[in-house]
Amino acid sequence: MRDGKLEFLSDEVRKGNPIGLKEAMEVVEYQAQLKKLREKRSESRFRMVKGLAANLVCVIGGMALVLGEIDDAPGLGGIGLILIISSMYLSSKLLYDINK
Repeated sequence: MRDGKLEFLSDEVRKGNPIGLKEAMEVVEYQAQLKKLREKRSESRFRMVKGLAANLVCVIGGMALVLGEIDDAPGLGGIGLILIISSMYLSSKLLYDINK
């Protein structure tokens, strides 16, 4: 996606050197395309982090549920169950957003 000529012109604009009007419009469009690409990549990475966090919360909830039952601590088992249900909700919401 990188264009050598437009990168050079962008640097000229950043330095404050004058360029032509047509070239300036090309630079503005090029920078807008680069911004959209960066936002798309950032959103994709954020979805991946949210998915990993949901899986981690599910594992922690499962451990809390099992350890709460072993130790006969109903509060820990309840917290584990709440964590599992909330991670399932987050995962389903992520899958729904991806398929949209």
